Amino acid sequence: MAAGLSNKEIGEKLHISSTTVKTHALNLYGKLEVNTRVQAVIKARELNLL
Repeated sequence: MAAGLSNKEIGEKLHISSTTVKTHALNLYGKLEVNTRVQAVIKARELNLL
């Protein structure tokens, strides 16, 4: 996600569907209390998760 990959590209790299990637991303947004990919990456960096 931080590398700017789409759900499809992430899914292909991890051998999972893009829908599964989307589900995990949405769960991550909830845990980080954000609404977008950009916000998620920024918050993860602030929390030293990346």
